[in-house]
Amino acid sequence: MLTARAQTASAWRERAVTAPEPLAQVRAAETDGWIAVGRSGGLWWLRSGAPVQRLASSIDAETPVAAAHGRVVARRSDGRLWIGEGNAQASSAQPVAAHAGCVVLPLGIIAVQGEGTAARLVRLEPGAGGAWTAIATSREPVLADAQPLQVDLDGGGDAGHIAVLAGPDAARYRHGVLGDAVEATRVLYLERHDLSPLRELTLPAPHVFEDNRLRVWRGGDGRSAPALIAVRSGPQGAQLALIEADRSKAAALRVAALGEPIGSANRWMSPSTDGRHLVSVHTPHLSGALHTVRRDGERLVSSPLAEGVSNHAIGARELDTSAWLGSRYVIADLSSRRRLRCVDTGTRRELAPLELAAPLRSISADAQRRTLACVLADGALRVIAPA
Repeated sequence: MLTARAQTASAWRERAVTAPEPLAQVRAAETDGWIAVGRSGGLWWLRSGAPVQRLASSIDAETPVAAAHGRVVARRSDGRLWIGEGNAQASSAQPVAAHAGCVVLPLGIIAVQGEGTAARLVRLEPGAGGAWTAIATSREPVLADAQPLQVDLDGGGDAGHIAVLAGPDAARYRHGVLGDAVEATRVLYLERHDLSPLRELTLPAPHVFEDNRLRVWRGGDGRSAPALIAVRSGPQGAQLALIEADRSKAAALRVAALGEPIGSANRWMSPSTDGRHLVSVHTPHLSGALHTVRRDGERLVSSPLAEGVSNHAIGARELDTSAWLGSRYVIADLSSRRRLRCVDTGTRRELAPLELAAPLRSISADAQRRTLACVLADGALRVIAPA
């Protein structure tokens, strides 16, 4: 069982960061501070002890922002991407999908275009007129709210290629608690320049990936070859699936390990990882049971760690409202989402909880500075650090 530390006033430290308007989301900036989107569509750079800087207006507050390689990328309210690089601003020539993520590469951006079961992954590059245009499109459909990522599954030594959940299906598994009733049936691993298929995996019926993102995990030691974690669902409900390159088949991915299913259909779990540590919240809408996860051959073995926590709200496309600072896992309580809990997955001990003035809406970690930015349901911002 988990043992809580003594409650002390010094369990959490507050940082002074000013938000110019009620916020919808926040993420750590590449260099210093936080990139935030306001409810009215303002895009802001927030730093402690520095003036607030407005980067853009008319930004879609519900689609996640991205920052890498000196660029900040966000979806505008008219559906096109806004790209900021230094003092320069540009936009995409065509609209991109709402709620979907993107991958910012040194020379391009990977995004999702289209809706429903017709969405495709695209690679955007800047054209002569300054607008970013699609120069490659995936042949196969992907989830319209997919969160693609870059990962080196084949050990090529470079930054790797693009993994994404695909094969959207609205009939195979009817649950619909992740924002819509469309679930993935495939994983695609696509070459990052032309989006041609390198490897793929198709789930047989009746299973789906009840997920919109893949997570990179290195097996617990931080040094193992990267694999992918996803939630597979079927007649016995959700279970964790570890996906890796199939070394015996040149163009295949395989499910290399599975966790125990939760036990009945329409019961879900939400995993979280920083790449090394891995946990899963079982039924985050009902009991909120937190488990640590380790691999044992072809099994993913779960061990109970805590109760009464949640990293997902029914209907939300953000599947993991939690954050990592080393082995410390920070998550809201289930009943009110107004108490922030910090559990050390190594020592299995817990800090005194932090009381919030409103339910937690969004959280982001700056792991280098060991600081968290929390957006509350009323739009307020709190920047904190556990002791």
